[in-house]
Amino acid sequence: MKKKPDFIQLWNPVISFCRIYAVIPLRQSDKEPYFERCSGSLCWCLLVGSIYLFGFVLSVVLVLDTFSSSSKIIANATFYLIYYVHCEMTLVFFIYRSQDLLDLFQNWIQVENLLIKHKIHLGKVLVAQCWTIVIATLIMSHLENGCYIISAVIDAESLSDTIHLFVNLAGKGTDLNPYFGDYKDIYGFFLIFVESLSEVAWISGDLIIALISIICRRYYEALQEKLLSDNHHSFRQLEELRQLQLAISTLVHKVTEVFSPLILISVGCNVVYILAFLYSGLEADLFSPSFLVRLIFTYSFIYVVLRLIFSVFLASRLSEMPEKTIDYLYSLPSIVGSNSDEQINRAIKMIMIVQEIQSNPISLGGSGFFVLCKSSVAALFSLIVTYEVVMLQLPR
Repeated sequence: MKKKPDFIQLWNPVISFCRIYAVIPLRQSDKEPYFERCSGSLCWCLLVGSIYLFGFVLSVVLVLDTFSSSSKIIANATFYLIYYVHCEMTLVFFIYRSQDLLDLFQNWIQVENLLIKHKIHLGKVLVAQCWTIVIATLIMSHLENGCYIISAVIDAESLSDTIHLFVNLAGKGTDLNPYFGDYKDIYGFFLIFVESLSEVAWISGDLIIALISIICRRYYEALQEKLLSDNHHSFRQLEELRQLQLAISTLVHKVTEVFSPLILISVGCNVVYILAFLYSGLEADLFSPSFLVRLIFTYSFIYVVLRLIFSVFLASRLSEMPEKTIDYLYSLPSIVGSNSDEQINRAIKMIMIVQEIQSNPISLGGSGFFVLCKSSVAALFSLIVTYEVVMLQLPR
C-alpha cells in the first residue's frame, strides 16, 4: 500500500476525532485524497446540527424573555446564544465546504509530492508541535467545561438540588417552567450532554487555524533552508525553487480561501463571547467570596483569551514568511560563475521570484473582513484590556 503523505497522517486523527463529535462529515479512505464524504457522518452531523438549532431557538426565547430585566441578566442569557451560534455555523461550514476540503487535500498531496521530490519533509518536530497543540487544547477545553459545570452544582446537597442547579444553569436564572413544565429537569441534563458534545465544535476553529498556520509556515521554512543550503544556485536550481515557491504560495492561497469563513466565525464569536463573559461575570464571579468560583472564572476566562490570541499569533507568523524568503534571496551572491549570460539569466530569475512573492502576499483572514497579522494580536489584546478597564470603573 502506498504510504500516505505526512500531512495526511497528521490530519487523520484530528478529522476522525471531529467526525465522532459531529463536526466534520468526512471519513478516512485508502485512495487519494485519503478522505471521502460519508452519508452516515452527514446524517450524524445533521442530527447534531438540529440539536444546536433547537438550543439556539431556545436561547433566543430566553434572551427575549429577559429584555425587561437588567442588562447583566441579558448578557447572562446571551451566553448560550453566542455558544450555539458558534457551534451551528461551524457545523454548517464543514457540511457546506466538505467537497472544497477534499479538493484542497488533493492539491495538498500534489504539493507534498513536490516537496518530497526535493527531499523536504515536515519533520518530527512539527508533528510533535501539532500533537502538543491538539492534546493541550482538548484537555484544557474539557477541563474548562467540567469546571464550569462543577461550579454550578458545587453547593448541591442532594440529587434533587443537583437537578435544580442544572436547570438553573440551563436557563441562566430564567424560569423554565413556562417552556418545559415537568420536563425541565430532563432539559437540564440534556443541556449538559449537548455542551460536552459541542465543545469540539466550539474549539475546532481555533485548533484548525493553529494547525494550518504551523504546517504552512514549515513549508516556507523548508524553502528557506533550501535557499541557504547553497549560495551558488544555478539558473536551473533557481527555476526549481521558483516552482516550489509557487506551489507553496498557491496552496496557502487555497487554504485561505477554504478556511476564511471558519476564521471569521471563530474569531468573531470568540471576541463577542469574551466581552459578554467580562460583562456578566466580572462582578458575580471575580468578587465572589468562594475561592473555587473565583479560580474557575479566572481559569475559564484566561483559557478562552489565550486560545484566541495564540491561534491569531500563529496565523500572523505565517504572513511574514514570504518577506523572509525575499530577505534570503537578497542574501545570495548576485554574481556566480564567469559566464555573463548565465549571470544575467540568474539575476533575472531571482528578480522574477521576488516579484512573484511581492505580487501575491499571503495571510489568513476572515473572508475579507480582517487579516490575521501581528497588529491583529495587539488589537485584540488592547480591545479586551480596554473593555475590562471600563467595566471595572463602572458601579457594581
